[in-house]
Amino acid sequence: MLTHTLAPEQKPPSASLSRLALVIFVLTLVAHLIVIKWIQGALTFPSYEEDESAVITVELETAAMPAPEVKKLIREKAVPAARVSPQQESAPEPAPEPATTPTPLPATNEATSNQTVPVNTSQTATVAPQEAVTSEAIADKTASAAAPIIPDPAPALFDKVSLPPAAELIYKVIAAKEGRKLEGRGSINWQPNGEQYSITGEAGMLFFTVLSYKSTGTINTSGIAPELYVEKRFRKSETNTHFHRERKTISFSASTNSYASKGGEQDRASVIWQIASLGRGDGSKFVPGLVFEILIAGVRSASNWRIYINDKENIELDGKPTEAWHLTLMPAEKSNELQFELWLAPQKEWYPVKLHYADRNDGYLELILTKIVMKH
Repeated sequence: MLTHTLAPEQKPPSASLSRLALVIFVLTLVAHLIVIKWIQGALTFPSYEEDESAVITVELETAAMPAPEVKKLIREKAVPAARVSPQQESAPEPAPEPATTPTPLPATNEATSNQTVPVNTSQTATVAPQEAVTSEAIADKTASAAAPIIPDPAPALFDKVSLPPAAELIYKVIAAKEGRKLEGRGSINWQPNGEQYSITGEAGMLFFTVLSYKSTGTINTSGIAPELYVEKRFRKSETNTHFHRERKTISFSASTNSYASKGGEQDRASVIWQIASLGRGDGSKFVPGLVFEILIAGVRSASNWRIYINDKENIELDGKPTEAWHLTLMPAEKSNELQFELWLAPQKEWYPVKLHYADRNDGYLELILTKIVMKH
């Protein structure tokens, strides 16, 4: 009987394959651990309220970046043409000159900042547009101004809304921190249906979903009226923000805060589509330098945010430049939060073609539109 004996240097093929599979498994596990640590520790995704567990001191220098002028929509009460400021009334009146007629100065902001009066949107100050608004410039200007800007609420400024058609938007996601970048994929599913709407979105890196959210509510003559906002972040508990329309309050599962609801409030997801609906309803209102406010509710609190209209820019989509309005959203009050940027393309039904979120650690999360799937 003949028998075959393996030479000492030969090994069964199955043993080599098992060792190769083990090496691949170990390398994959190490890569996943590195990604988890990087996502969790290196990049803090932005939120719409202050972090109650941290105090951050920011020093701003006026000379570094002067704040651009913006179109101010001031709540003013009708006054006689000859009205002058209190400083003028206390100052000695100069001797009249026959050949010159003095022009009365406008009333100071002190006379209007503490009054609630109907807004006349036709009374606006036209200012030549300058560079795009930045967080440093606005924070510096707000801190040094004698009186804050008091813009119109959106319903008073915009009297028409037109919701974009239903669609699923696919994005390339880029997360960056300290020169390191990680790419992923994200989506926003926008579904208006009669008097109801829903918005679902998510962003992921490799096999991990770092952010998912959902906003649901109703549609009325003023646009979007959210009722529930649900958010889930990487390795954090799910949170719920409730808009109690019948009780006219806003409450949170993540805190005991409660806010009065006066109408027009938005959540983190719905605010993007509300602004798009305002622009789509009357695009002529979008002019460089315009600023208005919207109350945005996050996961623990709510605050007024200012929306600055910068100018139109070309965003490359599918290798072709697409014109889009560049907007900057920032807290109206003092906050640890920075800002986020939004680009809305009128040629693409006013869909958000680009979003850029800054965090307080010099990182950012950017979404760039790659595909539009229309829904019916």
